[in-house]
This record gives sequence, C-alpha cells and structure tokens, in this order.
Amino acid sequence: MTDTNHRTGSGLKRDALSIREVIFQGVAASAPAGAAVATMTGAAAFALGSLPLTAVLALVIVGLNAYIINRLSTHVAGAGGYYEYVKLGFGKHVSAYTGWSYQFYQVTSLAFIGLSISVFVPALLSNVFNINLSGYLWLPLLAGTIAFGYIVSVLGVKGSLRYASVMASMEIAVVIFIGLWLIISRPGINTVSVFSPSHAAGGLSGVLLGVLFMYTAFSGFGTSTPLGEETRDARRTIARGIVLTIIILGVFFVFAAYAFTVAWGINDMASYANALVPGISLAYSRIGIWAAILITVFYINSILTDQVTFTNSSSRVLYAMTRDGFFPEQVSRVHSRYQTPHVAAGVMAIASFLIAAISTVLMGGFNAFLFTGVAGTLGSILVHIMANASLPKILRDREKRIGYVNMAVTAVAIGFLAFIFYGSFISISIPVLVAAYSFVAWMVAGLIYIELRTRQSRTRAPLETAAGKR
Repeated sequence: MTDTNHRTGSGLKRDALSIREVIFQGVAASAPAGAAVATMTGAAAFALGSLPLTAVLALVIVGLNAYIINRLSTHVAGAGGYYEYVKLGFGKHVSAYTGWSYQFYQVTSLAFIGLSISVFVPALLSNVFNINLSGYLWLPLLAGTIAFGYIVSVLGVKGSLRYASVMASMEIAVVIFIGLWLIISRPGINTVSVFSPSHAAGGLSGVLLGVLFMYTAFSGFGTSTPLGEETRDARRTIARGIVLTIIILGVFFVFAAYAFTVAWGINDMASYANALVPGISLAYSRIGIWAAILITVFYINSILTDQVTFTNSSSRVLYAMTRDGFFPEQVSRVHSRYQTPHVAAGVMAIASFLIAAISTVLMGGFNAFLFTGVAGTLGSILVHIMANASLPKILRDREKRIGYVNMAVTAVAIGFLAFIFYGSFISISIPVLVAAYSFVAWMVAGLIYIELRTRQSRTRAPLETAAGKR
C-alpha cells in the first residue's frame, strides 16, 4: 500500500510540522492542567489516598497502547490516523467502521470539551471565588469555546500547534509550580505510602477501578496520528512523538496526583473526590487567592487548547474518510489559503455544538457533561481496540516476525480496553447508560450507512468505466 503521506493532490500542507508540534498535539489534547486540577476526581473516588499509584498503573497501560501505535506508525502515516492503521491491516471496508466510531468519539469529545467551559467555569467561579454568573451564560460560553477551536484550527495547522505547544508548556509549568509549592512548603506531608494500595477503598480493587478513570486523563495522546500528511518524515516522527508524548504526560500526571494527594490529606481523599475543582480549591486554601486565580486561568486555557487540538484531529479523519468516498465530496474541501480541511472542521463544530446544547437542555449541564464524556470514551476504546488488533495482521502481511512481545502487548491492551468498555454497560448511572446505548445506536446506523455507501460505489464504478470507454 502506498503511504498516504506521499499522495499528491490532497491539498493539506506538506512537511509543515516537526516533532515538537506532533508531541504537543497529543500533550495539549489531553488537557493536562484540566485533568490535573479537576478530572482526576473520578479516579480518586476509588483510589483515595492511593491516587498516585493509579497514575503509575494507568501510565503502564497507556504505554502499552503507545507501543502499538509506535509500531503501526512506522508502516503508515496519513490524515486518517487510526483509520489508516485499520485500513492497512483489515482493508477499507473494516476501517470504515473504525472511522465511524472515531467520528462518534471526536464529536462527543468536542461537545464534552465545550461543556467543560460552559458547565464548570460558572460553577467554579461561584464555588471558589463567590462570583455568580447568569444561568443563561452557558449557551454563549459553549458556542464561543467551539468557535474558538474551529477558528484557530482552520487558520493553519502549524500556527495552531505553535499556539498549543506554548499554552500546554505554560499550563504544565504552572501546575508543577503549584505542586512543588504545596509539597516543599510542608515537607512533613511527603510519603511513599501513596504508591501502595493501602489507602484505596477495597485495597487493590479500588486502585484498579481508579485506573479505569485515570486512563481517560491520557485520552488525547493519539490525536497526533492524523497529522501524517503534514509532518516531515511522518512515519518516523509520529512514531517517536507518540512515545515522547506519553513520557511527558505520564511524568506530569504522576507528579500532579502525588502533590495534590499528599497536600489535600491522604485520609481525606473522599472529600477530594467530591470537590468540583479540588486542585484550584487546594491552591486557594494552602497558598492564596493569587495561586487560585493563576491556576484557574490556565485551567480555562487548557480546555480551550484542547478544543483546538481535537478540532485538528477530528477534521482530518473526517476529511480522509470523505476522500475515500464515505461522505459527500464537498466535505473534503481544503481552504485555498490555509490548506486546512475547513469544511470538515465546520461539520464537526456544528455537530458537537448541537449535541452539547441538546443534551444540556434535556439532561442538565452536569449530566450532559457525563454523557458526552462517557460517549467519547466508548468511541475511543473501540477505535483503539481495532487499531491494536491491526498490528499482528500488518506484521504478518508484510512477512515480518510478529513475536511474543507484540502478541502479549496487543492482548493485554485489548483486554484492558474491553474491560473498560464492558463496565460502561453495567453502570447504574442514567447518563452513562444513555451514552452506552447511544453509542450502540450510532454503530448500528453506521453498519447500515456504510453498507449502502459501499453498494452505491460498487454500482457507480462500472457505469463510470463504461462511460469512459464510449
């Protein structure tokens, strides 16, 4: 198969990106400051004082997936990312279902990111700073967040990732600064016991449940894979970039989990799990209002940067699938000046706004936040499972030795992802169940749509051939 990085006529800007932009696409898409100060609460609810251990174990699991993506990236690089991997392994037809799942993952993730601003920022300002905003402000906040991601992304891939690299570096630096202040100013709180399961609810079982939630903190690490047509020496650069992204995120999340756990209090982590934004509350109470304001600014910045990077990745996968004939040709149009898939980005922006707005009206802001977060996770898991399963097939097709390591890593990674996937369908939470069955409905609709689209393509091809011979 020809590497899509060397196709001509795609319209995307060739050789625009270096390894730095590739790394920070993945780093910024994981919203490190947002995850550190707020969304680690899901993992803390089970891990409690053993939260740092869950970060270490999640890093190991994510590292297995990164290893597989690293190997896959050495064989193919294109605008479709995981969709391209599955296409190389199992063919265009199977990859279409992976791409269909990827669209669900990306559009609900964009909605989730928008809700992270429209739902949590007003609540944050009220609970931490006693600033009360109008209840109707959620709608313009949502629209503004999504529009911001669209505009910055469409204005150029290199510019958007220069922005992402600067902002992500600053937010990581701020969280590390706050974390170091917390643990250095009170040296007596430091302990290695948080890296054992002794503080978790139920011991090791609580740690493992915490890992399921901690895994989502790394969720954006693979969004650099759709940059394959715009990156110099794409196969090598993206393969290396994925590994370096995980190292940066892993060290950061382990540190943040440690600093916030010992500073909050190992035996008080149940209240940490129930706090809205415990990292900001901790900065306020332990350091002062200036620290809380500083970290709040970079929390908001983290979410906005996340919106940019997810718009980058989602638009390119939709663009790649459209180019392969699965969506109307107009969606694959590229901006004449900025060489970005602006129509695909617009489709994803509008769809994510509608999902976020409608779910907020029907469920309320917090339930809509849960719904879109779980929905995005389900789509992401299926995509990762399919991509991981492609590695042995690609190696066999290319007459390379699969090896026990590759088989073991693939099996463990798929098994863990399947466990997370299964857990969503046995939940008793209504937003989680709505997300799970919405995903099922989407995939069933995809089976029907892709079959119809494939049949239309097969019917049209002989007619076009016959017309050409006249």
